[in-house]
Amino acid sequence: MLTNIHNLDNYDYELEKKYISSYPIEKRADSKLLVYKNKKIIDSNFKQISNYLPKDSTLFFNDSKVINGRLYFKNKNGAKIEILIADEKISSALRKKSPLLLKVLIGNKKKWKGDDILENKINGNTIKIKKIKNKVSFEWDNDISFDELLLKSGIIPLPPYINRDTESSDYLNYQTVYSKNKGSIAAPTAGLHFNNDLMNNLKRNQKVDFFTLHVGLGTFKPIKSENIQKHDMHSEEIIINRENILNIYNSKNITAVGTTSLRVLESIYYLGLIIENNKCNYEISQEIIKKKIRLNLKESCKKIINYFNSNNINKLKFNSKIFIYPGYSFKACDQLITNFHYPKSSLIILIASFIGKDWREVYKFAKEKNYRFLSYGDSSLLYRK
Repeated sequence: MLTNIHNLDNYDYELEKKYISSYPIEKRADSKLLVYKNKKIIDSNFKQISNYLPKDSTLFFNDSKVINGRLYFKNKNGAKIEILIADEKISSALRKKSPLLLKVLIGNKKKWKGDDILENKINGNTIKIKKIKNKVSFEWDNDISFDELLLKSGIIPLPPYINRDTESSDYLNYQTVYSKNKGSIAAPTAGLHFNNDLMNNLKRNQKVDFFTLHVGLGTFKPIKSENIQKHDMHSEEIIINRENILNIYNSKNITAVGTTSLRVLESIYYLGLIIENNKCNYEISQEIIKKKIRLNLKESCKKIINYFNSNNINKLKFNSKIFIYPGYSFKACDQLITNFHYPKSSLIILIASFIGKDWREVYKFAKEKNYRFLSYGDSSLLYRK
């Protein structure tokens, strides 16, 4: 039965072009900050964020780094073909050398006929690609890794709603100052507001920690079903370590910096269940999330720590397809730092899950105060309902 909270139209709102930022503000931390707490909304500045955070809160950041994952080729008639790397295992593929087989998104796909091999010479690197079933094979002539190839020949992929070509400034602006582990095709944009001074100040006053979720197509995949429960997220790779789990276990209060960090924190809860059942395929599926589980967060953390100990490891990779929509019971996150998101997206649905129906009042307030929306927009600090 389709209830109102599961109807996609319930997460629509009018987003006029004037609110969509094509460029970031000159200084990262000068962006606006909307604070939502106990049904009250405060208009502030991001530099003041420490004043609104609980003093005992641990902040968790996603340190994934955006790759130069967009490449352009031309067919024999000169039509431009766009290739966007979209493989959830790209982080390990970056170290490999030619040839390489990857999942991609193809722009202007109709112009790439059958078995045609496309070739392009970019910055001294000759790259050939061909379609093999639902993937694309890459071959290049230099004895370099795919990471090096992308650094020399690829373009950092901006979201389509920014509606302009990538510029030299984006290679700095579209990365967080703490980005470290390469593998995302989009930035965890909630972190773009933090500069080094603000990060250093936070570390003096709050507990901070870093893990990795490589942002893939799951973040941007359009929701096409009227019933949001039928939406299937793409799988995204997560990398955690022993210290992450200990910090979650010992935290009295948790703040997720961005929706990707929130998805990691909530996925970790379910990871404890998978490890408990000794499953080898570490993927958090929507089926697991729907199960009624009698396990609290600390118990889940204990099982993961025991797994680390018994296998003599300090780091673990797993994948998650977690899709959070209203009705979900949050297990780990108390506050969320996030930007303002696109209508009818999985992200706006996550916000509605986190603060309830008040999301409409929050977004109405943001528009009235001329907040900037989406990736290069302003920020919000939301307290869970």
